[in-house]
Amino acid sequence: MTRPTILAYHALGESRREDDVHNLFLEPAIFERQMEHLAANKRVVPLDEVTSGRARGRGCIAITFDDGYRNVAEHAAPVLTRLGLPATIFVPTAFLGARNTWIEPTSCDVDIMTMEELRALETDGISVESHGHGHIDYEVANAEEARDDITRSRDILSEGLSKEVRHLAYPYGRSSARSRAVAKELGLTAAYSIDRRHEGAFSWERVQITPLDGPRLFAFKCSGYYHLARRSRVGESAYGLIRPVARALRR
Repeated sequence: MTRPTILAYHALGESRREDDVHNLFLEPAIFERQMEHLAANKRVVPLDEVTSGRARGRGCIAITFDDGYRNVAEHAAPVLTRLGLPATIFVPTAFLGARNTWIEPTSCDVDIMTMEELRALETDGISVESHGHGHIDYEVANAEEARDDITRSRDILSEGLSKEVRHLAYPYGRSSARSRAVAKELGLTAAYSIDRRHEGAFSWERVQITPLDGPRLFAFKCSGYYHLARRSRVGESAYGLIRPVARALRR
């Protein structure tokens, strides 16, 4: 039996292709169709059910968002609420109420939610967890840098949301054995990468959903077979060839 699939989204909204160079922005109408597909065809579960082992098999999906963009509250939250789908948002606490500064300047809407807005999402049943504090790269951070960043984020969110923060999504979707050991040492339950091989509780693989994904590719990414295909020798080669073509076509 394969693991459930954890989807990773970033931002929702309209954007000029030349501004969205990292392919972060998904049109709200497309997102709504994707959620309707999941509601009709999959068992969408809270992230806790995946990492605890209560949810098993290809038919289970968990939905996550990185960076805590305000447009997620605007466009995604109403759809998730209407369909009764659980989700988790990972937020870098140094940027609460501010703007994304770790990518090049853009006209895209990259404003990040305030603590008050995050509390409202929690009330609506959308869980908020840590994306670190300063959106640092955990693959290159030393142990002390990782420890300080995780601790600051966990403390700010725990106090602001009146709950225990137990999950961490690594910024840029990557980590090192060193940072994974720190996350475990600090008592977190689980931590998450993006499009990296699953390596246990502190490196759960998530599948990134982007504007490059058409309906068939989205369905395949949610099928439970994508992990296996993506990690095969043929899959790795195909991914390396197809991705640049898809980017070029979007432009």
